[in-house]
Amino acid sequence: MFSTQSVVYAWDNGLRYALALLDDLSDEQMVLRPGGNMNHPAWILGHIGLYYPIVPALLRSESFADPADDDLFGFRGRGPLADHTIYGSKESQLDRMSEGHELVAQSLLSATKEQLNQAPSLPRWAEMYPTVEFMLPDLLILHENIHIGQLSIWRRAAGLPAVEFPDRTPRPGLIASQ
Repeated sequence: MFSTQSVVYAWDNGLRYALALLDDLSDEQMVLRPGGNMNHPAWILGHIGLYYPIVPALLRSESFADPADDDLFGFRGRGPLADHTIYGSKESQLDRMSEGHELVAQSLLSATKEQLNQAPSLPRWAEMYPTVEFMLPDLLILHENIHIGQLSIWRRAAGLPAVEFPDRTPRPGLIASQ
C-alpha cells in the first residue's frame, strides 16, 4: 500500500489549492450560488470539515455520528443555505479547515499498522471497505478533491479568474531524506 506520508503529501497539496481558490473571496461571496443550484464554498468547507474529527476516531476504532446525517452539511441534510452568518466568517471557516487538515495529517503520521488494518467503525463504511487503510485514500483524496474541484468550477461560474497552483514542497520531515 501507499505510505501514510504519501497520503499526507497529497492531503497537504489539496489544502494549499483549496486555500488558494478561496483566498480572494469575501464572507458574502462564500454563499453565492451561480445558476442558483451549485454547492457554495461555505457549504463545501463545512461538508468536508465533517470528516476531519472522524479520521482519528476511525483510527481509535471509536463510534461517531454518520456524517451523511448532519443537518447542515451532510448529504442527507438541508444543503447550501444563502445566509452567510450561519457558516461563520470566511476566516473562521478557513481556520477550521487548516486545523482539521493538520489533525488528520498528524493522525495519519502516527497511525499504527493495527489501527490501519482494522475495519471502519461506521457500519455503512465497514460494508464498503475492508480496512481503515483501504478506506482513507477514498475519503481523504477522492472525496475531498471532488469538492475542491467544485470550488474551482464554482469560481469560473462566479466569473472569477483561475488561480495558480501553490507550491508543492513537502512539509519538513515528511520525506525521510529531508
